[in-house]
Amino acid sequence: MPKLDFTGLNAAAQATFKGHFEEVVVRARRRRRRRRILTVATVALLVTGSGAAVAARPDGSSPPAARFGADRTPDFIPTPGATPTPGTGRQILTGTPAAGDLNHVYLRWTECRTGCPLNWAGTDDGGRHWRTGPLPVPDDAMVDLRAAGPRTVVAWYVSRSAPDSRSARWIASSDGGNTWREVTVRRVDALPAGWRVLGQVPGPSEDPLIAVDPATGDLAQLRKRSTLRNAAVVESAPAGAGLWVSGWTGQHVGDGGRIIWTGSAVEASRDGGRTWSRHEFPDDLTASDDVGGPAVATHDGHTVYAVGRVRGALVVWRSTDGGDSWARAAGTAQVGDRTIRAALRPDGVLVVQAGISAGEDPLMFASSDDGATLRPAPLGPGADPRPVPGGYVQTGWPDSKGAWLSADGVTWTWLDPPELS
Repeated sequence: MPKLDFTGLNAAAQATFKGHFEEVVVRARRRRRRRRILTVATVALLVTGSGAAVAARPDGSSPPAARFGADRTPDFIPTPGATPTPGTGRQILTGTPAAGDLNHVYLRWTECRTGCPLNWAGTDDGGRHWRTGPLPVPDDAMVDLRAAGPRTVVAWYVSRSAPDSRSARWIASSDGGNTWREVTVRRVDALPAGWRVLGQVPGPSEDPLIAVDPATGDLAQLRKRSTLRNAAVVESAPAGAGLWVSGWTGQHVGDGGRIIWTGSAVEASRDGGRTWSRHEFPDDLTASDDVGGPAVATHDGHTVYAVGRVRGALVVWRSTDGGDSWARAAGTAQVGDRTIRAALRPDGVLVVQAGISAGEDPLMFASSDDGATLRPAPLGPGADPRPVPGGYVQTGWPDSKGAWLSADGVTWTWLDPPELS
């Protein structure tokens, strides 16, 4: 079952319109664990006069030479709930953007008056103009909308009145949303080359990996699940880098019945998931307390980094042979229990983000020496990119509904959610 995009059925649900279900779960668990309250003082510390979010550097060191070039830094300040337009009673609620390439971006949206019919919106010119149309799903549906190519969009949906997720269906459009058709998932021993792999919740240890044909919207799913536990697919790995999954090999029950995952590991496949190789790390290296093991960063499948935290310190492992062997790099930093994201840019710079929401007081690091040093960097996009034809996209979740677009993974432009009517 993919991660979900909820749409509300009443005023309360409308005002708290959620993004992907995975994001909701992560934030709720982190909130319960830390019992933090984001105060006005915290917000003031994160916002400068230019509206850019910055992370304090206790040692006063300067940013690394490798620049991020963002014309807008991440919106880590939570966005308020939607507000009806004065005098109209209208309330436009949008979902997370899904990019087919740097020009074609889609999202799910709804306008709530007497009901909340679900619609799609799409741009063919990088956000200058938007087209809209109805989504052929029930008004009460939970929807996950994905772009598989410039003109190919798929959506997983299930009605809230359905008994369970087994009633879920897929629809696809190969003409930019103008027409839609029902799609049946085909079971395969290996995912076809060039198809876009979709991240899901539950992950591949529960539901096998699924991929979309970027030309037709057809769907294929592996017959077998990942052998790792609590696993997550690495969505930032380009298609040519192979399939990468991060997770755990074991678990035990801790105090209060809490599950403690053990045996941090990554698995890679070069043949579409038919066969897999595994590497286990000596420490319980993790990027998150919720899903997956370490954050995996690669742009070619040959040079690969596994980044996480061990007892509150960043730890970096590096492989130069596609994951067959690994060596621990010297770079480290104190990050507490922040969530970790990492990416290897095409120019060879390793980008690490610790903290993905305002409540985590996010920090940014970069390394241009193979992980030997991690230098504090200006907070900006680049640590959680998704490859698309012609470049990369990174969404603004969980605190923003917009997205960043980049042709080179270094310089980014911001795409605001559209004003829909």
